[in-house]
Amino acid sequence: MLGRVAAALIAFILCVFHWQDTIIAVGQLLGLSGFWALYIPSALIGLSVYRIADMDSWGLWDAASFLVIGSIIMLAMTSDPEATAYELVKGVVSFSVAAILGALALRGGGR
Repeated sequence: MLGRVAAALIAFILCVFHWQDTIIAVGQLLGLSGFWALYIPSALIGLSVYRIADMDSWGLWDAASFLVIGSIIMLAMTSDPEATAYELVKGVVSFSVAAILGALALRGGGR
């Protein structure tokens, strides 16, 4: 528990102090300004790291946490919300199709 809190706090502090300009740019792309442009994306990353750090019980919320972190990183790299949304949809659909095909193969329905 303490390790999860430490990892989330370190991620939050890095976002606020080290990657401040990038996080503010992402916040502005999301329509936020001032204080909120820095702290909302930083808090989302911190909460996502906290959720992912629980190695014992992984599930849907961990996938959502990876999606949040990935979308913030893609927004920071491209600065284009439309291209980021397109890439996220493409990634989610491809992973969903792969999961369905994998489940069918495990069940033996591929014969």
